[in-house]
Amino acid sequence: RFRRSAISRTKRRGLLRNVTIALGNSKNPAAIGPLEIALHDPEPLIRAHAAWALGQLENHSALKQHLEREKESQVRSEILIALGEQPAPPLES
Repeated sequence: RFRRSAISRTKRRGLLRNVTIALGNSKNPAAIGPLEIALHDPEPLIRAHAAWALGQLENHSALKQHLEREKESQVRSEILIALGEQPAPPLES
């Protein structure tokens, strides 16, 4: 079904990253549960984007709880940015 589409190239990691971004941009509180689950994904890229998305939904309690357990620096940094405790890096031009 998706053999010649971009979906076949993105793999699980890219697809879930895109889903977390879409959920964060949706501002829909119904996305909080799935994003909290994504915070426990084995892939750091997905956890980092889930943290960003939860920040967009202002779910700081889940982020604070997860920060205590998170070992990956990229994910920890994204959580701190979402909590407003660290400035976001400048956008590349």
